[in-house]
Amino acid sequence: MADMPDDIDREALKILIDAGFRWDSACDAFRRGVSAIDYTFMRGQKLIVGASMSTHDRIGQLQRLRILIQSLD
Repeated sequence: MADMPDDIDREALKILIDAGFRWDSACDAFRRGVSAIDYTFMRGQKLIVGASMSTHDRIGQLQRLRILIQSLD
């Protein structure tokens, strides 16, 4: 995906792609239809490479991302 930031957590990226989201560099967000998840949101949730959080917290953040995606359906 061209121009996508390279610091997005790999598991979070897989979750987004599996759910049908694609990177839209025009709005710095992952889009699926009218739904969007902003890069700023991903950074705020620490779903980026090298974020300082425990394994437990990271798993929780990934679960919250899954829940968010389900709520958009």
